[in-house]
Order: sequence, then C-alpha cells, then structure tokens
Amino acid sequence: MKKTVLSALLICAIPALAQFQQVDYRYAPQWHVSCTGLPDDTCKTQIGPLGQLLADYRKGDFFNYVGGYGAAIQFLADENMKFTGQRLYSARVPLVITEASCAGMKIRQEIFAVALDYIRNQIPADRGNREDVILTTICNPTNREQTLNPVLIVNAGYEEKTRVTGRTALINGQARLITGLSPVQVRQNLADFNTLINLEPVTVAPGETKRIIVLYDNGRPSVLADRFESDANALSGQIGDIRTEMITYWETGSDIPYGHISVPDREIQNLIDASLRGIWQAREIKNGKIAFQVGPTCYRGLWVSDGASLLETATMFNRGAAARQGVEYTLTFQKENGKFEIMDSTYWKENGIVLWTCVRHAMLTQDKAWLKSVWGKLLKSVDFIRELRAVTLTNSVPLDDGLIPPGQIDGGLLGAEDKAEYTNIYWTLSGLKAMIQAAEWLGEKKDARTLQAEYDHLFGAFKKAAERDMDTDAFGNRYLPIPMDPKHRSLPQRAQWAFCQSVYPGQIFPPDDPVALGTMNMLHATLQEGMVMGTGWAIDGIWTYFAGFYGHACLWMGEGRRAWESLYAFANHASPVYNWREEHSPRDLTPSKYVGDMPHNWASALFAGLAVHLLALDRGNELHLLEGFPPEWRQPGMKTALKDIATPFGKLSFTLQVNARGTEAALTVDPLSDPSCKGIYVHLGNWGAADGASASLLKLDAKKSNTVTVKIKE
Repeated sequence: MKKTVLSALLICAIPALAQFQQVDYRYAPQWHVSCTGLPDDTCKTQIGPLGQLLADYRKGDFFNYVGGYGAAIQFLADENMKFTGQRLYSARVPLVITEASCAGMKIRQEIFAVALDYIRNQIPADRGNREDVILTTICNPTNREQTLNPVLIVNAGYEEKTRVTGRTALINGQARLITGLSPVQVRQNLADFNTLINLEPVTVAPGETKRIIVLYDNGRPSVLADRFESDANALSGQIGDIRTEMITYWETGSDIPYGHISVPDREIQNLIDASLRGIWQAREIKNGKIAFQVGPTCYRGLWVSDGASLLETATMFNRGAAARQGVEYTLTFQKENGKFEIMDSTYWKENGIVLWTCVRHAMLTQDKAWLKSVWGKLLKSVDFIRELRAVTLTNSVPLDDGLIPPGQIDGGLLGAEDKAEYTNIYWTLSGLKAMIQAAEWLGEKKDARTLQAEYDHLFGAFKKAAERDMDTDAFGNRYLPIPMDPKHRSLPQRAQWAFCQSVYPGQIFPPDDPVALGTMNMLHATLQEGMVMGTGWAIDGIWTYFAGFYGHACLWMGEGRRAWESLYAFANHASPVYNWREEHSPRDLTPSKYVGDMPHNWASALFAGLAVHLLALDRGNELHLLEGFPPEWRQPGMKTALKDIATPFGKLSFTLQVNARGTEAALTVDPLSDPSCKGIYVHLGNWGAADGASASLLKLDAKKSNTVTVKIKE
C-alpha cells in the first residue's frame, strides 16, 4: 500500500521550481456572456462577445449551451466593422465595452443597464423603470470624410413577428427596441426569426466623433423609452449623465461587499470583486426574501449544493443579514416528514447540505439564538435521515445496506434506482458532523450524544463499504469511485465533487485516512490546464469551478501549494469579462463544447471563498493564517489584507505589508472577539521566519492585537 501511494506521488510530483503564476485568461472559453442587471433584478439581460444583447432567456441546450434566448439583438455601426476586443468598464461596473474598427475609424460600443428609479428612490428593480442602453461612439481619426451604413439585427424566436414602426421595433408584441436613426429598409424575408433594419447612413467628418443610441425597454413601462420614441434627440444630451450616474452607483452606491479582501494581484482582485457583483446580480426576491441564485439562465433558481457556497460566501463577506434571508428561504422547502426536497425526489444529499448550511451560517454570524430557533427543523431532518437509512435494509440493493439509498448523483453522473453511490452518503455525513459541532456549541449535550451515535454508525458502515469498493487507477493510486457497482463506473475522477466537499467543508476524514489520501492522489494525476479533467458532465471537458472543490480539499489536506495553484488555474479559465462558464472544452479540443450557465455564480462563490481561505481557515478551535499564501503575493512592496471577514470566532482583520526591498513583512492581526479560539497560527513555510516561531509556524494570542516582523527568506 505504502509503495503504491509513494509511486503515485512521484508521478504527480510538483516541480521543485514552480512557475511564476499570472492571470492572463489563457484558458478562457471561446464564447462568453456577461450580465448587465442590477442586484435582485428580474431582467437578466446578457451581452455576448460581439456586443449581442441577449434577452428573455427561455430554454437552451444545457449540454452545449450558448443560446436559448427569446431575443438576440445586435447593433452594428456598419456590417464591415471588425471586432477587436471586449472588456468591462471595471470589475465592479458591468458596463460592457466592445471595440471595433472600420475603414480606419474607431468604434466603441457600450452596453449598460439603466434603473434610475432603483438607484435614486429605492424602488425595487422589478417595479420601476428598467432599460438597457446600447451606446455606440464612432471616432474618425482619418483625414477623409467617411460614411457608415448602420444595421440593427433582431433574431427573435417568438410566434408573434417583430413589427417595425418608425424608429421602434416591437418584439413579441411588448418589448420596444428604439433607435436614434430612421430605418431606410426593413428585411424579414431572410428567415422566420430574423429582422434586419438598415438605418440611415451616418457621415463622419475627419476628426469628428458621433454617438448613436439604441434603447431596449425589456417590455416594461419606461419613461426614457417614451421620450426617446417620440423624439430621436431626447436622450442625446442626457445619456452621458445617465451613464455616469449608473457607473457611480456600481462603484459606490450598491451594497455589494467590496473591500473585505485586498490582494496584490490585480486580476485576482478583479475576479474577486466581479464574483461578488455577480452573486448580487443573480439574486431575486422570492416569497418576500432574498433568494441567492446560481445564474441568470438555466440555473436561475435555488440549487441547494450551489446555494450552500453562495450563502457561506455572503456571510463570510459581512452580509450575514442578507444571507439569513437566503437560508430561511431554503428552510421553506422542508416537508412534513423533515425531508428537504428542492431539486429531485432522490437528491438525498440536500438534507445534509441544508444542515451544514444552517450550522455554518449560525457559527459565522455567532448567532446561537437563531440556530436554536430552527433547531427543531434540523433535528426533524436528522430523523428523516434515520428513516432513510432504514430503507436500505429492506430495499433490493444490497450494496447500500446501512448507508443511504441510491439517489441522484449530479456533477457528471446520473443516479438510478439500482445505482448505489457515495455522493449522498458524503453530504449526509458532512451534515451530521456539522450538527454534532452545533449541538456541542449550543450546549445540547443529549442531542450531541444522539447525533454522535448516528454519525458513528453511518461512518462505520461507510468505511466498511469503502474498503469493499476501493479501486486502482492507471498510476496505482487506490481511490474510492462514486458508483459502488463496477458496472456503473466511468473515469475515476467522474463526479468526485462530493468527495472533495466531504474533505472540506465536510471534514469527515482524519488526516491520514487512506480513502481520502488515495482519492486525492488519483485527482492529482488527472490535471490538465491545472484543472481536474473529465470530472463533470463533459467527459472531455473542464468543470471550471471544480477547482474550488479541489483547491479547498488540497488546502484542508495541508497542500497549500496545490491550493493556490488551483486558484490561479481557476482564474485563467475565466472569461476576459471576469466570470465563468460551468464547463467548457480545454484548448486542444475545438470547437469548444459548453455546459451550463454563465455567469455561473457557484464559481463566483467558490473563487472568492478560496481566496479568503488561502489566507485564513478555521480548523476546530484554531484559526490558521497564510496556509495557501502564494509567493506572487509576497514580492517587494506588496500588501495583503482581510477586513471584517466573518469567522466562527468573530470578525477577522489582518494586514501583511512587505517592505520595499522584499526582505521583511509586517504582519498585524487584530484580536478576535470570541474567546473560544485557542490560538491563531501563522504558516510561514520555508519562505519566512519570525522571532519565537518554529521553522514554519508562529502562534499568536487570539485575544490580543499582534504585530510581528517576518523575515522573508526567498
């Protein structure tokens, strides 16, 4: 056994000299979209890579998803224009800038959402005026007069055809698309869904700059649309001020929790900020409560696995009150028998996920009273788990005895009535373990004993089954497949998401557990483009945010270097507009396949969460700092900081400032409010040393302010 594991480790060994990491989006998906909507907005308008305005998502192809919108709208200053790039105004401002050229002229198109009632008067974004603006600026730096022939293209898959009257195209009988230019020809004979509106030519003198406005009202009442429809020049002198007002809102007026983490890598920081923005944009108000949703299209709803990370990240970033609404919305899905059922009737893992979510949220907010108020609901779910386990002793599947019945697997494999598997077991164990911790925290000693007995019995049955089902990969690594029966197995890494989450945040394995060690070694051997390959729905693809599961598991297992390398690989699979598709092909496979939503905000939550946990991770009654601290962040003059990050011990704030020569770093750590923390441990590895510290670890008093000088060895 030892020889086998060692050989696998040698095969997967990390080079002694690591490559300096940087984010340049080298693995970005070939096709990407970004969202313009406001926080809690019901209009989930998206922008494609060539400035396509995509509205009214209906249903796309989940397994090669790039479409599915009711309407795809594009304004071209001229059909001969050549696109040269796309970016956001900034990570915090979802104003999409698409740049192009034509006959030596520069064309800049900006698309942004306008919700003046929302930002001025706090009228909910689903009730006030809400528009999307396409603002095109044409600059002629040549020495000759140029003429462009603009065209507005509407691809709409509705039964009711697009109707054009004057400068207004009416889409699906309700949504107005209004231009500042008059049409000279309307063509609808090219395809049933296609409308091409050729607009009056635009002449631009040498050195002159002209603007063209297109406004889309999303089929809702709009004062701006009314004015613009009646007067083509109504917005010309005002649109710049409206644009500035919306930018100011995004930069300073929203409740998005910026500023709680500062890292010296600009692109990592951009991705963190954009991730937080994306989470807020995907939210909606459901049943009077904030519902944290995964995405704007096929994942526009509550998905409990994803929601657990979204709610933890929101709480961690000092938005516990908003997250509380999301947790309580989740609790409304409990059935009379204690079962949580949101996605699928056999998605048994939802029970364990909800248990963990509630416990983690209560501990991060340090709110024992709230946890006690829902304690009965959580115990009722534990009762259902007990009943569920009893079913395994009477059903026709012998492999699951004493465990959890076959259920939906997800993340790469489908479940079946006869397919005994481990994902539901992993999350049930994780939920029960969280409940034991919570019972001890609340002083519910009787419940703690009962829960511990239930956990021990299930974990014992799991260990026995795991010994039976262990398999060996091509490199000699002994690992635990997800399906128990060999006839149902796929690639070793397939659907191992729940295993990674059972390592962290589930924490069900002791550090030397052979199941965990062997399965992690198997995952190490699958990396392509720095990511676990073939673990999700696309067997030949990259599940981008699996890097969050894998990175967290590596970190918990003491492999900080793999964890921060995973963060950088994660970052480089983002799009240039700072978000992720759920899955896409690696670069060697073209054309690329796509799976799932975009922006995918489980990715957002995991990225922001992993960035924080590389710097601060609670382990039982200890807080550990800098376990996954990248060398890229400790160069001369660099500063890394956390401010008011929620932990089970109260809010954490610390700063690490490297001096100008890169020889020393000043570490300042504020005291924690909860005395239950037995110590703050700073991991210096082989890169730093401090007086009074062992070679790699420095212990600080959690109750006091600490200022330490760390000498940098590298």
